[in-house]
Order: sequence, then C-alpha cells, then structure tokens
Amino acid sequence: MGKKSFDIIDFFCYYEYIDIGEKAYMVDIIITVMSIAAAYFYTDFCSGYGNGSVWVAVLVFAIAYIVFYVGAALLFWIFCIIVSLTVNKKKEYKHCSRFFGILFGLMCEYAVYLSGGRVHVKGKELIPKNEKFLFVSNHRSKYDTIVQVGELKRHQIAFISKPSNFKIPVGSRYMRRCRYLCLDREDLRSGTLVTRTAASMISSGESSIGVYPEGTRNKELKDKLLEFKPGCFKTALWAKCPIVVSVIRGTELIHKRFPLRRSKIIFEIVEVIPYDTIKDMKTQEISNLVESIMLKRLP
Repeated sequence: MGKKSFDIIDFFCYYEYIDIGEKAYMVDIIITVMSIAAAYFYTDFCSGYGNGSVWVAVLVFAIAYIVFYVGAALLFWIFCIIVSLTVNKKKEYKHCSRFFGILFGLMCEYAVYLSGGRVHVKGKELIPKNEKFLFVSNHRSKYDTIVQVGELKRHQIAFISKPSNFKIPVGSRYMRRCRYLCLDREDLRSGTLVTRTAASMISSGESSIGVYPEGTRNKELKDKLLEFKPGCFKTALWAKCPIVVSVIRGTELIHKRFPLRRSKIIFEIVEVIPYDTIKDMKTQEISNLVESIMLKRLP
C-alpha cells in the first residue's frame, strides 16, 4: 500500500479532540496561538522603550492580544468572502467541492463559537466511512444546520434547504458550490425532483444528503417532534443507502443568551439504520421508526 497523501485540507478536516467532551475549534485555536505569539513579541519589543514595569507589560500584552485576535479574525472572514466570489451563482455545478465544503464547515464552526455555542458531540464514530447516507435530525433552531455543517465537515453532506436560505450573502455561494438542494415546500413537483436528485447524488457517491423530516423548525415542543414528512425517506429507498439518525439540543438558546452567556449544545449521532432494515418498508413505517429513535434521546 502506498503512503496516504496529506495536505492542509486533511489537517483541518481530521483535527478534533479525541475525547467526547467539548471539542476544539480549529480556526479559534490558530488565531489564538498566532495572536499570543504576536502579542508576546510586540510586548517584548515595547519593553525596550518603557520603564520595565511588569503591570505595564501585562497591560500592553493584553491590549496587543485583543488587537491581533480581532485583526486575524477579520482577515479570516475577508478571505472567506473573497473565496466565495469565485462561485457563479447562476451555474449548476455537477460536482461538490471538497475545498469549499471544508472551508464552509470551518466558517460555520467558528460562527457557532463566536455566538457563544459550545458543542459537545457524541456518537460520531457511528457514521459510515465508506458509503454515502441520508442524514436526518430534529430541527430546533436556525443554528442546527450551522452546527451540523461544522461538525460533519469531514463527511461530504449537502443539505436540502428552503429557497430563502439561498439568498443569504456569502453563505449561499458556498451552499451552491457544495450542491445544496433547494426545496420549495409549496411545489409538489419540486419535491419529487429534489428527492430524485438527492437519491442520485447518494447512489453515485457524489455526496450524502441532510434533511429535517419535521420540515420546519420546532419552536415550542422541546420533548416532542412535529409531524414528520415521510416523503423525504424515499431518498434512502431510491439510493439504497443507510439512514444516520441524530438529535440536537440547545441551539434554540443561542440567540437568547448571546452575548452574555454561553450555550451548551448537545449533538448526538443516535443510530445508523442499514438499508437492509428499511428496504421492504413503506415511507410511513420508516418515518415512524426514525421518530421513535429520536424521541428516546430527547428530554
């Protein structure tokens, strides 16, 4: 066997804490380390022109660190914006971009961190490594997708999303380049076309597909689920792929607590349902099975 190649994308893609506690945020780690180093050298430089006071040095270091951190963070977002401008919003791309997928994941991961979210991940080792799948989750907040895109960046996943999300500045360009699918809930023909396209992307090995069976955000029922839309499970049947079932909790707290308090977010991969289990089932039966699995993990 040949030696596996390694590049910077692999580094960003696979780096994470080994334990199942609060995970590391790669962009924040890099910016923090760079800012500390820059602040240290700046403080050392300034000390040659000052009175040598320890407290003055500490103050200079603290101010320098903040300035360098903010500056580096701004450079990261400017870089992401510039990269997004290379995407043609009118073009239908035939293949997903791994580079854009990883960078989009890093953007989402860092955005959650800056919003005060602290993500705890469980069960990620259950996700199939050598085959594409249908990813399903409950839906509590607009941050659900942001968290999941960040956490699942090493897995090529294109989410099915509503038309308004494809108008979001910058983010919509990454969505298009990663072949996210636009679903108009009011158009039945659109639903069938999107389902067939999603199944094709999975079966061809192009990308896994992410969908929320509830169809919209559940803003009230914390320990329950909205009525599922069974049609989304046709994707798994037509693609003959497994279903990765997950639950997410705590994202609805972010906009309430920001910026004064942090929000603990639990993202758990609960179970992977093999295709052999569902191949002879109707979509409603699959829907009931997935719903029962999710409910067992919700508070």
